Order: sequence, then structure tokens, then C-alpha cells
Amino acid sequence: MRHGLTLFALLTAACGSPLAMAHEEPPTEAFAQHRFEIWLGVSHMPGLDDLEPLDGDFDSTGFGLGGAWHVPVKRFENSDLLLGIDGYLGVTDSSLSGYIGDVSLYHVYLGGSAKWAFGERRNIYLDAGVGYHGVDITELDDDYLYGDEHEAWSDSAGGAFVGASWDIGAQRAHETAGLTVGFKVHFVDFGRVYDEDTYIGPILGDDAGDLDGPIYVLQIGYGGR
Repeated sequence: MRHGLTLFALLTAACGSPLAMAHEEPPTEAFAQHRFEIWLGVSHMPGLDDLEPLDGDFDSTGFGLGGAWHVPVKRFENSDLLLGIDGYLGVTDSSLSGYIGDVSLYHVYLGGSAKWAFGERRNIYLDAGVGYHGVDITELDDDYLYGDEHEAWSDSAGGAFVGASWDIGAQRAHETAGLTVGFKVHFVDFGRVYDEDTYIGPILGDDAGDLDGPIYVLQIGYGGR
């Protein structure tokens, strides 16, 4: 997942500038401001319950870190339209054990999205977007100085999402940022899961099943304009 870490580092760097500017403008001038968010996420992937590896099962609930950055492009009478990027990096554990360590599923997402802002302070959003999903099933050993890993399977696919978010902190007087919550539903299909590469012995088998969406993500973090 080194490619995912690189993409996510770029995303979080882009969010830094709006964070510093969050309190410089009054709420009445929110349209001129970029919107940012950094959050912790809880993901639920029901498709993991349907996989049948050789020995053990995957959890369907995982955890991760994400963020987004959007710029306003159109003001309407009672709403604003913003365009930008979203990113997410997460991990889901399993009861599987490989030769060098425990087996987990790693998931990275990066894509473009639109946010339609409503409310008197424009702090309630309907969200939609499309982007790139990358997943891999890897056994990882942290006992070594630099760690050791073996990737049994990986895939990537395009997908779309819909969701909603609420900048709770931005509804306070003289505040444009604070606590934010959101929920997304990603639609994506990764296809067949199997041992693409074996180290000492198989983990997933020749056909552990198909892994597809939806993927549900609950977000809680800091954000605003």
C-alpha cells in the first residue's frame, strides 16, 4: 500500500492551508473560503463476510483516516456548489494467519467529488463523487526493524459514492470550523479474491469469492470553511 500512503500524504498536505485560514473570515463570507476536513473513519464492508478463505474469516468493520478539500464554484439563492477531492486510507483485520504474520485488508481511495451546501450557514452538505479504489490482502510482521510483508492479492477499480456531511461546529456564532460528521456509501466491485502470490503456503485459495460493495464509511473529525 505504499502507493496509497503517497496519495494520502499529498491529500493531507493540501488540507493544511485551509486549516490555517479557517477563522480569518466571518461566516457571512463563507462562500469565498475553501472547505477542508480531516477525519477518523469506521468502515463496514459486507462483502468481506461472504469471502471463504482457506482458514479463518475477515472482519467486516475496519478503521482509517481520511480528508477532503473543496472550493466553491457556484452560489445559488439558498445553496452553494463546491468541487474538490476526497481521500481515505483504511485497514480491516482478519482471523487469518500467514507464515510471517497476521493478515489484513488495506484499502485506499482517492477521487473527485461535489458538495452541495444548504442551511443558513451553508454547513449541511449532500455529497457525490467518483474515484479510484485500491485494495490488497497482506500479511505483515512488525517484529523486524523495518518490518516484513507479503501481499497475497491486490486489485483496483473505479467507483462512485453518495453521502451527506454536517459541519456541526460551523453552526456556532463567529465560528466557521469545528466538529464535522459524515456518512458515505461507496459502490465498487473488486472481482474475484484468490492467492495471486503464495509465500510458504496458500492463504486465500484458488477462489475465496467475489469482493464487491457497497462500502459504508462513518466519518468524525474536524472541518469547516
